Amino acid sequence: MHAMGGGGHPGAGAAVIASAAPGAVEEWLCEFIAGNQQSSVQVSDLMSFPVFSISPTVSMREAAGLLREKGCTGVPVVDNDKVVGILSRRDFKRIGKPSQLKAPVKAFMSTHVMTIGPGSSPMAAARIMVKHDIGRLPVIEDDKIIGIITRSDAMLYFYDILPG
Repeated sequence: MHAMGGGGHPGAGAAVIASAAPGAVEEWLCEFIAGNQQSSVQVSDLMSFPVFSISPTVSMREAAGLLREKGCTGVPVVDNDKVVGILSRRDFKRIGKPSQLKAPVKAFMSTHVMTIGPGSSPMAAARIMVKHDIGRLPVIEDDKIIGIITRSDAMLYFYDILPG
């Protein structure tokens, strides 16, 4: 998937990045990429598609099962081909009592959705995710979701381009 070479074990770089403060990671990435602004790699090269999404009317219980089944920590909520929210693991922490698991995801999803275009750079995606402390960005073209890029996708890309 990542054609940038570099070899090595991605887990080691991910552990270093995971243990760093978000501000330090952003500063490091900015410095690292500063000389590489002409990179031809775009978000469309790193994004996953087709995108697994759910309807705003799906129950929180059903959404939890789907996330477990897919091995995801979050999912775009789509209505009539438009992203109307993001449901992440954090949203489940807002459930106060078991009966709320019957509620639709629209009652708990985040409606302030950050998105990115397919022609944007991996650096732009990383900046948005670090600044807003989010783990996934829907990739939008012509008002429709065409893919998704995760924090892991971006970090693996940067790890792959590290020298030696």
